[in-house]
Formats: sequence, structure tokens, C-alpha cells
Amino acid sequence: MEFIDFHTHRETAEGVVTPRSFGIHPWYAEKENTATFEEFAYNHRDDFAAAQIIGECGLDKASATPFDIQMRLFQWQIRIAQKLDKPMVIHCVRAFNELLQMRRSNNGGIWVVHGFIGNVQMANQLFRAGIWVSFGYALLDCRRTKVRDCLTAHPYPFLLETDDSDCGIETVYHTAAEIKKIDIEELGRTIKQNYEALLTNKL
Repeated sequence: MEFIDFHTHRETAEGVVTPRSFGIHPWYAEKENTATFEEFAYNHRDDFAAAQIIGECGLDKASATPFDIQMRLFQWQIRIAQKLDKPMVIHCVRAFNELLQMRRSNNGGIWVVHGFIGNVQMANQLFRAGIWVSFGYALLDCRRTKVRDCLTAHPYPFLLETDDSDCGIETVYHTAAEIKKIDIEELGRTIKQNYEALLTNKL
């Protein structure tokens, strides 16, 4: 069985597929002017072209980086994703209202909030705006009932990931299958179908 790790900061094991992504994380949005961003894009044009997904980028109110700079950087990367017709992987912390507002102003293409730990109401609201969610190692914690319930109740496409955790994606798959009370092979087919749909970047 092939495992798909939607978002990871670690080397993937044999038999694990992870998409190529490239972008600037909001934690590192130190540059304050669009001209500098454009220079970065020019210098890394091959990296953006080779990426299957733009990001991880987004908004983080817990970060020391000024929020207005994050907003400007995020908008710039949205334009790149639109120009290249590629989906986006989103880092979002305490900024879902702003994320949804940005989405309303930039419709088209699929965005995925990685490491989602919100409730089903938020996940459904995101999906209706064209934003998917990806679940990670939080599923392994039995105390995280909100995110586990969200995985069970969320009726729309989703993905699985390891992010920067030490757990393997196989563990996340097995846990997700147990939570959803389905066979892991069935879960694998669902994730593969979702992943292939994501890469078409068509809602």
C-alpha cells in the first residue's frame, strides 16, 4: 500500500509519497516590501515552477513577525499560485477569520490548511470557501477529542500528514482508520483519490 504524507519536514521513507512544495513560511516573512518578494521569486523561479504545491505559507498571530507583513507576503504567494495554477499548503494560527477573508478576495484553486486541529464546524466552513484540511499527529492523542470528532464527522475531502513530528505516516493512517472505523486499505484509497484531485487544483 502506498502512503501519502501531505506535509512533512522530514525525509520520507520508501513507499511514502509527499508532494514537492516551495514558498515562504509566515515565521520568516521579515522582508517588508513587495519588490524584495519579487526579487525572491525571480531568484527562485525554478523552485516555484518545480513545486507541485505553493507553500507552506499563511498567517500566524502567535508569531513575532508583524501581521501586516505576513498579510502582504501571503497575498504575494497567492498571486504566484494563481499564476502557476497550483494549490497551496496553508499555515494558519489564530487567523482563520483573516484567512477566510483573503479567500473571498482570491477565489479559485485549492488551499489546504495543514495540521488542522479545529472543530467540524470550522472545517466545513473552510471547505465551503474552497479550503481543505489535513490532519496530523494530533490524532494520536486520545485527549484531542475535538480533532478526532472532526475527522469522523467532516464529510469532505481531507489529507493526512506528519509535519515535524517523529511519528511515521503509517501510524497516522492506522490511527485515522481506527477513528473512522474503516479498513486502512479503504482509507488509503480515499486519501489517494483526494490527493490526485488536489493536484488538478480544481474545486
